[in-house]
Amino acid sequence: MQGGPKSSSQPDAGQREPRSDLEIVFVDLTRFAADLAHEETRTPRLSADDNVRADTMVDHEARRLWRAARIATRIVLERVVGESVRGVPFRIEPGGRPVLSDGGAHFSVSHSAGAALIAVAREMAVGVDIEEKARILKMSKDRRTRVLDAVARLQGTPPRSSADADVLEAWVQLEAIAKARGTGIGRLLTEEGVIGGKAKSPAVTDAPDNFAVKLLTVEGFVAAIAAARLSADIVVESFSLEQPAPLRRGKAD
Repeated sequence: MQGGPKSSSQPDAGQREPRSDLEIVFVDLTRFAADLAHEETRTPRLSADDNVRADTMVDHEARRLWRAARIATRIVLERVVGESVRGVPFRIEPGGRPVLSDGGAHFSVSHSAGAALIAVAREMAVGVDIEEKARILKMSKDRRTRVLDAVARLQGTPPRSSADADVLEAWVQLEAIAKARGTGIGRLLTEEGVIGGKAKSPAVTDAPDNFAVKLLTVEGFVAAIAAARLSADIVVESFSLEQPAPLRRGKAD
């Protein structure tokens, strides 16, 4: 089980008070990869496991961007939890969700087309997903209908059209829910009849764990977040290596 917030009332060095329990940061990995690599050399934050995983990646560009995303994730976590997270390996839960072994915060990360979206929350599980808006979906009409029906059930809204834009918005919401639950997308898709059996009726309303889901406005991308509680004024910030918090980039729809 993912740990909760630290009990200590004194923040670690370099820690800052978040404006709310939820921090969402967009990272342009293409722009910041070199700076993040330099920052990691100056102040190591990755764990031994992180470095081993990066070293196993054959594709140089994929390795460079994954490593940049991991460094950025640890920097965002450090700004919320403190320097104690430096070098600490993430524990991977059975559903594939990475967590901090000793608690302190919940977090979720998603990568797409040279970008990453990172969410950190102190008191609640959170899930995010991001996809490039220009992505062309190779999905059958039946699968599109099942994806749209699943989100309609979980959100209590009418199904939308099967156009790429609507299906992509539905998909990132399903991914965000799966990450917040910590069960993995495969299990959620199976439970909701998207894969592996007969499609469910769109009228069935059995939202898992009562997670709230919102689409996020991020230029050039489709993104969503899921958590137990989501305010109406969610802010997506742009990553910066400088303190205090990064600049605002978008908002929740």
